[in-house]
Amino acid sequence: MDLWYLLLIVPALLTWYAQARVRRVYDKHGDEENGIGATGREIAQALLDRQGLDNVTIEPATGRLTDHYDPQAKTLRLTEDVANGRSVTAASIVSHEVGHAVQDAEGYRFMRLRTRMSKVVGRVAQWSSIAFVGGMFFGIPLLMGVSGLILAALVIFTLVTLPVERDASKRALAMLEDLGLASAGEKSSANQVLRAAALTYLTALGQRLATFLFFAAMVGAALAA
Repeated sequence: MDLWYLLLIVPALLTWYAQARVRRVYDKHGDEENGIGATGREIAQALLDRQGLDNVTIEPATGRLTDHYDPQAKTLRLTEDVANGRSVTAASIVSHEVGHAVQDAEGYRFMRLRTRMSKVVGRVAQWSSIAFVGGMFFGIPLLMGVSGLILAALVIFTLVTLPVERDASKRALAMLEDLGLASAGEKSSANQVLRAAALTYLTALGQRLATFLFFAAMVGAALAA
């Protein structure tokens, strides 16, 4: 069973590496000014206007690397560095998030599915650890089953997220080019930023899948004992 613990250790290390890479790439291109010298907020507003998304608002977000689009509130939330930054990194991030807003407006099927799933997964994910511990320590089959279902749901949710993020990045590059922000060199830099972010979603999928497999191995060992 000791080897099964690698399913927790290796994905955790890969996740740490992916997050470190994102910060490194973001910082690298954070000093590279975008083609028109506009702030992230100005670019976001220009892209929203060009896409006819006048129902989407822009609000500040706290923290770092927490920029996101909220489909429930129809709101683009940008951190201070991204909203006020004039870098390629800022332009890449806001265009990616506007890409999500366009997906939402167009009814992109994977975006709709992820939005529906997030309502349920967000509520039950916090109970997965309690169900797992209760099931394993007290040998309650029902709690084991509940924990397994929650972990499986998290794997499926993360899997659905991948095409959503990939499509948003594709849209981001096209919108930047359309706005005149993507020369050959700048497009390459923006692509590096978006690919680094995509790596975090891939490692998240690996980590959740590995956690599910570890859980299955633990349950199998408990039932065989």
